[in-house]
Amino acid sequence: MKKIEYTRMAEREKNYWWHTGRLEIIRQYLKLASNNGTKKETILNVGCGTGGTLPTLEKFGKVTNVDVSDDAILFMKELGYKVTKVDGIELPYKNDTYSMVCAFDVLEHIDEDVDALKEWFRVLQPGGKVVLTVPAYQWLWSDHDVSLHHHRRHTVSSIKRKAREAGLRPAKVSYAIAFSLPLVAGFRALNKLTGRKVDSETSYVDVSPGLNKTFHSLLAAEAKGHKKINFPFGTSVVAILEKPRH
Repeated sequence: MKKIEYTRMAEREKNYWWHTGRLEIIRQYLKLASNNGTKKETILNVGCGTGGTLPTLEKFGKVTNVDVSDDAILFMKELGYKVTKVDGIELPYKNDTYSMVCAFDVLEHIDEDVDALKEWFRVLQPGGKVVLTVPAYQWLWSDHDVSLHHHRRHTVSSIKRKAREAGLRPAKVSYAIAFSLPLVAGFRALNKLTGRKVDSETSYVDVSPGLNKTFHSLLAAEAKGHKKINFPFGTSVVAILEKPRH
């Protein structure tokens, strides 16, 4: 991602409905993965980006940040965060180091995604959890995915299958951001029909403050639903994957 996009994304993370609403869903999954936050986790934040999830992660334990991007690392350091540079999927940590690995919209950037999951498995303690999000459905593929250097989009089934290949148990896997599916599908279909190009790699669509608040409220309500059910569709997949104790 270009350096200017990190600045744009950081600004959007503060108030844009997709980020703030997704964060509500992520918070719910962190609660589920950590027994409602009763245990302080040791968390590896893979692909920390602009750090939008960090204040939430820090409420659940001690966070270690890693990223492959020099621009992202510089951006984070300017905010006062410590970030370790990694090359590829290999992590500079011993086996069984962390109780939780978090990777929010990271796995789709990795071609050898099963190998990445195996590496996350390696640094996890027995009983530890991977909490991740990825974009859903290959049929939603667009220039937005190309510009962000995605390798693929996922389904609930593909995440479960790849988790098992890596030795992880799919504890909870669901689609998420459900209400936006027809909106995103329609928007991208219209772009293809008209040949419209999206200027920004982050592909934001401006909405009114009132609509922004409504969309956030819809995702906040969805987040509560994830406590008890798995959603049958959505523009993202969200998952808790567990490393067996034996």
